[in-house]
Amino acid sequence: MRVSRASLLSLIARAAAAGLAVLSGTFSAVRRPAEAEGGMMGGGMSGGGMMEMMAPANMHGPMRTGMELFERHALIRRTVTDLADGVHAVTESDDPKTAALIQGHLVEMYQRLDQNRPFPYPMSRSVPAMFANSSRYKRKLQMLPRGVAITETSDDSQMVAVIRAHAREISGFVREGMPAMMHGMMGG
Repeated sequence: MRVSRASLLSLIARAAAAGLAVLSGTFSAVRRPAEAEGGMMGGGMSGGGMMEMMAPANMHGPMRTGMELFERHALIRRTVTDLADGVHAVTESDDPKTAALIQGHLVEMYQRLDQNRPFPYPMSRSVPAMFANSSRYKRKLQMLPRGVAITETSDDSQMVAVIRAHAREISGFVREGMPAMMHGMMGG
């Protein structure tokens, strides 16, 4: 199925708005139809339009870093090795800012997992499962000069499947950027 660029941007804008509304604890951004506010791409949503609202600078926490990484996906390389009980993944970039974003994102995600502080992440099918089962697997984060190496393992075969699904999802994000995010959000 081929989707036009305009349709894809519109879907991204609506999905991001829904995610941001949940993150901010208010649904004011999604209550009224976009047409009544000047359309999805401009005019509405407090004057700046959806595209401005989607900009990483206007997001907070993991969503902000995630969107910045989506924008930089072509600068990232990732290898995943399946282990008998999980995965070992190395995610790096030769661009210093991108490498720092990767490191910061993983540190924040692992802290949130350890503190049981999930967040709405509409572009991922696996993140909710990782948070819901955070005590069922072990995580090891190693900082590298250009990124991170992680090892995630479990004695539970069902959790190993979740860990591997998450690794595949993240690899898709790195490989494809926004189209992979939309694929995940649309349940495809």
